[in-house]
Amino acid sequence: MTSVLCYGAFLGLASVISYEDWRTRKIRNRLVVAGLLACAAVLLVLLVNSLLGAGRLRLGPLGEYYLPLAFYPRLALHSILSLAAGVGLWRWAVWPAGDAKFFALSALFTALIDPNLPGFPLLLCLILLINIFVPAGLVFALETIVVLLLRAPRLREVDWPKWRKAKAEMAAIRVRELWPYRGEYLILVVNLFALFFALQAASSYVRPFITEPWGSLSVFVIMFVFWGGLVTVLRDKKVGLAAFAALCAAALVGVFHLHLEFGRGFAAAARMTFNFGMVLSVGRVLFAWIIERDSLRELRAENLAYGDILSDATWLRLSAEKELSGKMDPRYVDGLSHGDAAALKTWLAGRAAPGCDVYHTIPFALWIFLGTLLTLSYRGSVVTAMAPHIIRAREALCGP
Repeated sequence: MTSVLCYGAFLGLASVISYEDWRTRKIRNRLVVAGLLACAAVLLVLLVNSLLGAGRLRLGPLGEYYLPLAFYPRLALHSILSLAAGVGLWRWAVWPAGDAKFFALSALFTALIDPNLPGFPLLLCLILLINIFVPAGLVFALETIVVLLLRAPRLREVDWPKWRKAKAEMAAIRVRELWPYRGEYLILVVNLFALFFALQAASSYVRPFITEPWGSLSVFVIMFVFWGGLVTVLRDKKVGLAAFAALCAAALVGVFHLHLEFGRGFAAAARMTFNFGMVLSVGRVLFAWIIERDSLRELRAENLAYGDILSDATWLRLSAEKELSGKMDPRYVDGLSHGDAAALKTWLAGRAAPGCDVYHTIPFALWIFLGTLLTLSYRGSVVTAMAPHIIRAREALCGP
């Protein structure tokens, strides 16, 4: 009965949050607090029930069916991991603070609604993220394909020899610019390889929730989302030296004890490193060429408001201005603060070109809501659910 009431409270609250986020691009703190109070009430009832049951006592319907006391430390661990993931997504400019809070709240509701979900407590947070980002990524990928198809007739007007020459010159310039940083990119590759090797070693723990090759694709999607913050860690020299030392130690252990198993893990990690490089390259090109460009809007200074997200180029241009130094808050994906918007309006008012490029953002609370419902209804990773259907479709088209 408690789980049914908790489920109903989540459906009502999440529906309101998703609707308001869709209309206003904001998630009100009072709604998140209301959700926390509802979770606290459910948790209190469950805890009293567990204490009565552990003491072999009854208080009406309480104490007859109860959760073991070991559930509550596990719930605390799950909540901490979910909150850390939400804060990390916010700090890495993937989500605004409202989405991060809503994700942590949804993760708490998920464990209270169904305490027996697979992966709880260590992997449930990861399963939620997969069920949120993979469907969203598929929809955005389909949107990108549709946009490409609609633009296909324009390709006939392109002077392809001239286009190829221009792109080749741009690539040569880019290589010359990146060459002084070759050491950092070598460290990045080593760290990526070590990360994928570690994932291969841990595959036995996550295999019940992720089926290959779709499991690797899920990892790639999540890493692509986090790439802005992840790359700063992976290019760190100390991290690179630690990763190289760990690989050498693993190689010695593998040579003397594991033999073929180590070779397989090494080859699989190498394939994942190459495949992720291709996914990252293609994804970043498509993102910059289609999604990011189409999301840009130009606003005049008088129309700037709280929550507007400046484009990367506009932010770099404005942050280099001495008059604005110290007047702008640190840049997060939440957008402009009230102080930022007022400072920019004042500064831009007397300029010859007072416009700013901003991003037209996509409300993401709905995807968090849908991902949570997927987790509760399917009780596992959406990637695992999709895999048999995709395999059957591939066999129907290409043969077994």
